[in-house]
Amino acid sequence: MRNTQLSAALLLFAVAGSAGAHDLFVAFSKPGTAAGEANTALVNNGTFDESAGAVTRARLQDVSLSQGGAKAAPDLASWKEVGKQSQLTVHPAGEGTYLLGVSTMASTSTRTASEFGKYLELEDLPDTLATYDASKFPKGVTYSYTKHARAIGQVGTKLTDDFAASLGYPLEIRLARNPGSVKVGEQLSFQVLQQGTPVPNLRVYVGHRADAPVKGGHGSATLLRTDAQGQASFQVTTAKTWYIHTNHMVPSTQKGLDFVSDRASLSFEISPHAGH
Repeated sequence: MRNTQLSAALLLFAVAGSAGAHDLFVAFSKPGTAAGEANTALVNNGTFDESAGAVTRARLQDVSLSQGGAKAAPDLASWKEVGKQSQLTVHPAGEGTYLLGVSTMASTSTRTASEFGKYLELEDLPDTLATYDASKFPKGVTYSYTKHARAIGQVGTKLTDDFAASLGYPLEIRLARNPGSVKVGEQLSFQVLQQGTPVPNLRVYVGHRADAPVKGGHGSATLLRTDAQGQASFQVTTAKTWYIHTNHMVPSTQKGLDFVSDRASLSFEISPHAGH
């Protein structure tokens, strides 16, 4: 009974701790558009449902749009901050599936060894914390992090392979199927890749658009772990906008850095009309 209570307490702490994280998500204002119609990418820096602060153009490392097997850079003239959210107007060319990616420049910070341990708790990184030895960092810990958000969009009814395109980001999440073909009730698999290599045993959150904004953390999202091939699967339970998110932090081999973190997310729409 004691172990059960302890496990429940640790899980509660992990969910509460994730509330402090500012993660990056991109989703489209329209689940689908007609040919020639623009769409607006909504960029949240916080949770999937609510942004805690806008991302300025100065922080952008890359913004790419993949469609028809080709990658291009959308016009950033329309990138703007609307309150705490950033927005970008995109103009997909022709019918088909497309993929938009937003990657930020690396941010670097230094904390005392004790502060860094608390940071790992706050950021919901128990695997990194389990092997972290504060005594090895008497001068403090220097770490960097980058955020890579991708969103799958659709023009018309033609489904294409761009949903699984690589944008060259260090950490990417790729679906096994085009979400436009996935029906409610089916299983959907995905894979997490670091520099093109599968990431095994990684904690990953899967969730969908909430009925009301989530103030912090991952709300009712499901926590999964990838297998030896960096893959995991989940049941699609509702026709909404879904997201997958993970934070991969490892010791660094770069001079001057002790740890490096890549945060990745992917959003996509599940239509109630899929397969009809």
